[in-house]
Amino acid sequence: MIYHDSDLWHYWMPISITDDEVMYNRQLVGVLAEGQPHGYFGYNETHAAVGHFSVWGPVLIYLYALPGLLVGAGVNTMLWCNVLFALFGWTVFVVGTRISWKKQLAFAVGLLCLWFPLRQVYTGMTEVFQYTCILVILGSAAALQRNFSVKWYLLLVAACAMTTLTRAYTGLFWLFPILLLWKKRRPWAAASVGLAAASMLGYLAISKFFCSPYFSDGGVDYSASKLVLQGKIGQAVMYEIQYIAKELSTLWELYVRPTLTGNPQDQGRAILTTAALVGVTILCLVLDARKKRAVFCKAMALFCVAASLALLFSVYDVGTLHRHCAMLNLLLLAVLVYEERWRTALYLPVLLVLLPMNFNPGNLPTYRPDIDEQIQMVRTALVQDQESDRSSDPWDSTLAYAYADGVFHGFLYSVPEGMGIQFDRNTYIADETQPIRSRYAMVNHGTDAEARLLADGWQELVSTEALVVYERPEVQQ
Repeated sequence: MIYHDSDLWHYWMPISITDDEVMYNRQLVGVLAEGQPHGYFGYNETHAAVGHFSVWGPVLIYLYALPGLLVGAGVNTMLWCNVLFALFGWTVFVVGTRISWKKQLAFAVGLLCLWFPLRQVYTGMTEVFQYTCILVILGSAAALQRNFSVKWYLLLVAACAMTTLTRAYTGLFWLFPILLLWKKRRPWAAASVGLAAASMLGYLAISKFFCSPYFSDGGVDYSASKLVLQGKIGQAVMYEIQYIAKELSTLWELYVRPTLTGNPQDQGRAILTTAALVGVTILCLVLDARKKRAVFCKAMALFCVAASLALLFSVYDVGTLHRHCAMLNLLLLAVLVYEERWRTALYLPVLLVLLPMNFNPGNLPTYRPDIDEQIQMVRTALVQDQESDRSSDPWDSTLAYAYADGVFHGFLYSVPEGMGIQFDRNTYIADETQPIRSRYAMVNHGTDAEARLLADGWQELVSTEALVVYERPEVQQ
């Protein structure tokens, strides 16, 4: 880890996953600096009906703002929040399950073998919050299995609610408090049912009003659901069968087969690891059931994995499968560490076999002085321009980024705290019939997007080797 300066809050270039990292970071630092971003975050010049947040909504960002208050606003804020979340999740899991130091060591080795969840901690991605919730749910459930406690119950339902509000299909985790307490603590189980319904309704409301629309081809297909609402049940079933078959074929051809033949892909690594962990968990469950040992967490984990994969293959694009599978793999590993007191020798060798395939340190973040220098140039120009003419219109504090125009998304770390970012496809910006409401636009040199801006009279604000930022003409008049 090489940083821009001597303190840990300065420049660190995340390159491990996608452009999501910079969107999370800029929203979070906007909350820490201003209470909420005063510019709009969205796609193709859209924004949420309420508020200024992107497609993930405000809940996740404000949850990150809690540890962010300790860290401060900077390029590395998401990183340090992830570290704090991971430490909190680990602590609750260990205290709740009461696993020994040897089991903790086995868990650490298992995480190293999975690698992807561990790598996520050292990036700007928010899946780490989901990992934390999973560990809190398992730790709290383990504590409640031993002896009912209101404190552990509240921690359990809080983790279930937070993960549901930020990722809908994780609502499956509500089955832990509901089924765990149904026989002996039915009023508490019934309360869990009500809280589960409330959190799902909360997710729907947040998605409807507080999240910006995503690209129309954003990797989620609701066509079957629309057919069901139209009463075309048969067509919906046939469409879903064809969609799942297509996604499975894509998964095999593009990701699994290359991984098996020496060209590892994240999606291939993830699904193969999930398959291995599911196999080991099923074997352990059968052996434990025959000996009448604890199987509750293993059974719940397997059900959650099966239901999640069914939903993912029926709605999502398999291109993002690795990010979802990482959560499921962590769940299975944590359950095996907790419930399998004597079978570390069964699951750990399986994970060690997977380590050469999963281990990929080359995707960790790195420092780029050439990018850093250009980021400082753009940031200085934007800060000076904003200070000279601060408008109350959110669009005047928003920069449009020409997505797929050849400009590395890491340059968006130059956008000052509080400003918004629009991910506009380069074809959208190049289309003279499409409105550009943002005050600034970041494009590549010599592209159709730049030609459209020049034709419309946009004025250059700052130019570097890799990009140029223009300002709307009416602002400069």
